[in-house]
Amino acid sequence: MSDTSRATGMDAFAALGDEVRAALSERGFTTPTAPQRRAIPPLAAGKDALVIAPTGTGKTETAMLPVLSALADTRPEGLGALYVTPLRALNRDMRERLEWWGEYLDLDVQVRHGDTSDYQRSKQADDPPDVLVTTPETLQAMLTGEKLRAALSDVDHVVVDEVHGSPRRSAAPS
Repeated sequence: MSDTSRATGMDAFAALGDEVRAALSERGFTTPTAPQRRAIPPLAAGKDALVIAPTGTGKTETAMLPVLSALADTRPEGLGALYVTPLRALNRDMRERLEWWGEYLDLDVQVRHGDTSDYQRSKQADDPPDVLVTTPETLQAMLTGEKLRAALSDVDHVVVDEVHGSPRRSAAPS
């Protein structure tokens, strides 16, 4: 990698498909953020990554742009990606951003949580979206449904947002 591309990180966006790069231009994204420079290339290459960065640095797009790029290229049959996020993080801004990407790329992005209607749940089970955004609690409940469990078995991409944990404390030796 040249010093110039390392400094600007433009290679991060170059790792994405043509449709996603066109959408980036449409959205006005010209320069990747630091997390995007570091994580998009390995994610686009199919590698797993843990992205840790401050709020407002583009973590959602960092994780999802390579996924959306892969889905736009392959056009999955059934559920292609699962985005798991705590309900408190499932805010209107994030949801609207993901839905915008889906509309631009002609990918069906839907949300499923505890307030999803029975009608919508049935539709999602019978005809899973390309991308399903859900909460950990709803995912657990979805695993009990035969149709959605089958759809989940074919998922190629999983993004888990906001992993929290408490530090482990070891007991003092006695």
